[in-house]
Amino acid sequence: MPAQILDGKALAADLRTELLERTSALRDAGIHPRLVIVFVGQNESSLAYVRNLTKTGERVGIAVEVDQLPEMATLELVRERLERLRDDSTVAGVMLQQPLPPHLPIRAIADAIPQHKDVDGTHPTNQGHLAFGSGTDFVAATPAAVMLLLERSPHWPLHGRRAAMIGRSVVVGAPVAFLMLAQDATVTILHKESASLQPFVREADVVVVATGKPGLIRGEDLMPGATVIDVGTTIVDGVLRGDVDYESAVKVAGAITPVPGGVGPVTNIALLRNVVKSAERMASR
Repeated sequence: MPAQILDGKALAADLRTELLERTSALRDAGIHPRLVIVFVGQNESSLAYVRNLTKTGERVGIAVEVDQLPEMATLELVRERLERLRDDSTVAGVMLQQPLPPHLPIRAIADAIPQHKDVDGTHPTNQGHLAFGSGTDFVAATPAAVMLLLERSPHWPLHGRRAAMIGRSVVVGAPVAFLMLAQDATVTILHKESASLQPFVREADVVVVATGKPGLIRGEDLMPGATVIDVGTTIVDGVLRGDVDYESAVKVAGAITPVPGGVGPVTNIALLRNVVKSAERMASR
């Protein structure tokens, strides 16, 4: 049977409808959800992401504002910009756009993000709650998007499923692994220092790939019927490609995300859902 295409665009459209209903209710109560993004430098990929986030915010009733800082902004300045948003009652969400310039280590800045407004799950406390399986206020946008797509796959619920997470970054790989563990999956984490991806990938019901290496996983690497979530986005000869060789994998997988059109469209919505969640929480106080 042909693989089920996990269509991120269609899912994002459904979630936008839900968000618009929630923001309409907030506006009726006199609350206008607002996200502030602290952005250092001029990273082209980040600029494109923020532009798309701003457009999506407009569509669902969320104001997205960018606090632009110069490339050589000091650590102290970035921390100050984040900390001053802590007590601003008009701001529901605060996000520090990554990657940061090389002279700004995220570990020295993340704790300055107001924890109760940390809609991209970057604050160390939120990351710690995720690692301990004790629940976190906000799950980072890309890992949340992965889980939203998995919820629509034939392998959901994940209880007892074997999962392979390829990639261990603190931005995607590690959080996704923790989220799958929280759903009682048996998770193997693989990365560039792993001796081999096999037999772990071929034995996995669910394969999530986030390495930035186009075409790393091919159809012959997969267990027939596996669910495959491709987080990779790399421009190759002017074309956006994922970490999975889609043409070969779609013939083997039971469900698969395309690139583009899979995880990407859901990521923006996942982040904006956190903004609305924060605004609703502020409204109830």
